[in-house]
Amino acid sequence: MTIARSRPVRDASPEEAAAPSPGPRPPVRRPARALRLRDFPGVAPVAVFGIVFLYLPILITTVYAFNDGDSALVWRGFSLRWFGEVAQNANLVNSLVVSLQIAIVATLVSTVFAILFALSVDQLRARGSGIATAVLAAPLVIPEIVLAVATLGFIRMIGLQPGLLALMLAHTSFCIPFALMPVRARLKGLGGSYFEAATDLGASTWQMFRRITLPLLVPGIISGAVLAFVISLDDFIISNFLSASGATPLPVFLFSLIRRGASPAVNVIATLLLVLAIVVTTITFLQSQRRSRQHA
Repeated sequence: MTIARSRPVRDASPEEAAAPSPGPRPPVRRPARALRLRDFPGVAPVAVFGIVFLYLPILITTVYAFNDGDSALVWRGFSLRWFGEVAQNANLVNSLVVSLQIAIVATLVSTVFAILFALSVDQLRARGSGIATAVLAAPLVIPEIVLAVATLGFIRMIGLQPGLLALMLAHTSFCIPFALMPVRARLKGLGGSYFEAATDLGASTWQMFRRITLPLLVPGIISGAVLAFVISLDDFIISNFLSASGATPLPVFLFSLIRRGASPAVNVIATLLLVLAIVVTTITFLQSQRRSRQHA
């Protein structure tokens, strides 16, 4: 019979005795799994329906702008004749010029006011800043029909008649909140380190504004100006209340064309406006990307 030998037990060293006993291992944290669209059944069909419902009419309008027939909804073949009809329509060209004049003036003036307000509201106390912002942002929540009626009554009260000047004043007033939102968001994102460093280096208020504040606010200013321009060019309700003979904005003129019957000229104008919006958006995006690379 074989007897198994037992190993001699070694006494623990003082270092080993003083070392804490290893506790249980912490659980291994797995990375969070990204949400997938399949985890939310029913969302994908709704999203596809929303995209199709939103963009398919735009695509159809663009295609039917090249229709050769006299109806906007019946395809008679490919042709560019309605582009020539639109270019030769003096009333339509005049309404487009009026809309562009109003939009340009409203964009420039509202953007300047938005910059001044964004810079000055930070100097107010917290309560005063909130009240001032709420008053200026009121056109965003007030129904536009209410603004139109109130504006029409006000301009008649001060002795001003509906027309180009009244349209410019009205568009400027309701475009200010749209120009202000990107500017103020950009200003809040900058923080105070730039301005504190400029103050420590002895920069005056004008130097700080011209060399630091204004260049850093350019992306927000461009975004606000584009938003104000689009909102002014697209407005119908206030423009309809304040338009007059010889000062008819394009949306009001288009509405009068549609009431007389669907014409391919409406599709052509919509296509041209779509191209204009794409060009402006692309230029703005490229400018923002270029500035971001320069500051990187």
